[in-house]
Amino acid sequence: MNFSAISRVHTFILCAVIFGLIFSCGCISESSVSENTSPTEDTNLPSPPEEISDGLQDIITTGLEKTGIPGLLIEISTPEWIWSSAAGNASISPNVLATPDMRFIIASVTKSITSTAILKLSEEGKLSLDDTIDHWLPEEIAEKIPNSSRITIRQLLDHTSGIADYNEDEIIRTEYPKPDLPVPYQYGMWQGINASPLFEPGSDYEYSNVNYILLTLIIDQAAQTPYEDYITRAILVPAGMDQTFVHRTNSIPGPHMGCPGEEYVDGELPDFSNLYIQFDRGAGDIVSTTSDMNRFHLLLEDAKIISPESLQEMKTINKMDYGLGYGGITNSSMNLTLWGHTGGYPGSYTMWYYWEEEDTALTINMNSLGDIGGANREILIPIISYIQQQE
Repeated sequence: MNFSAISRVHTFILCAVIFGLIFSCGCISESSVSENTSPTEDTNLPSPPEEISDGLQDIITTGLEKTGIPGLLIEISTPEWIWSSAAGNASISPNVLATPDMRFIIASVTKSITSTAILKLSEEGKLSLDDTIDHWLPEEIAEKIPNSSRITIRQLLDHTSGIADYNEDEIIRTEYPKPDLPVPYQYGMWQGINASPLFEPGSDYEYSNVNYILLTLIIDQAAQTPYEDYITRAILVPAGMDQTFVHRTNSIPGPHMGCPGEEYVDGELPDFSNLYIQFDRGAGDIVSTTSDMNRFHLLLEDAKIISPESLQEMKTINKMDYGLGYGGITNSSMNLTLWGHTGGYPGSYTMWYYWEEEDTALTINMNSLGDIGGANREILIPIISYIQQQE
């Protein structure tokens, strides 16, 4: 079986490069979200005028035809309207039509939520971003990490720690034939630790999911509750993200986007959404919807989940345009600044952006078959240009 699929390694950075080429040619209560903001306030916004809806639908339908991508979910939330739609198939073996309310694996967009949790703990005085990781990690782990007494939490967040990544293909190959036997996060964590160091802490950049696995262990300790519980109680519940959860089974409940493989096996394509993803704890293990992810993004950018100062910390980007679990893309000629993250998982690809100049959130999930690189050219950029033309 061919397990090759879009990798989550450098997914945000690759998208930034594509943009450049195209354009130049403990428990926290609900009170932790501002009392002045209702988590459901955006649901009262109307749909856009019919001609705008039709134009946007034409873009995604045509984009799928040009790229060969099987299916797509999208929501765009502006200050004036919300447009939620779908096109194509959520599954192609068997055929299941995509619908706007479907859940999907957000993959590496999880990192932005994990980073938000760390920043909340920092605001609470439970840790400092400049603490070294040997202060927080279990001794048996810290002593095996080269430079653990010099690597900071901040360097885990922005991938400048020098800690290596795991081998995702190997993990998927191990888990897929045994769907009832999850690969634990420790497996990939030790792969990365044993392959480290890649460089001196702070001297370079290398995207590594293992950084975020280690961050969950720090959350466990600093919050005195498991990462899964803290994320849920501190972020998901107060933000009103009731369709979002940390994935801990080998199936996604309810209607959801499939994650198709590239080759048929016994007449059917494998579906990688039917896997445990515990191996990606804190780095890619959250399931959500386009609506929930836009809600989170708008609250985040409005400093209703973390403080303005913490948000600015997230937006302090390094030479690879990557901040603390967050990235930025700017094009001055188009008056365009996008903040967010992308997420690649076998059979699935997610774009999660906040368009600063328009105060607009945009989330897209699609099957990662076909020309995924072309999705920027044929779907994302035409959508942005179309919305600008309506002004």
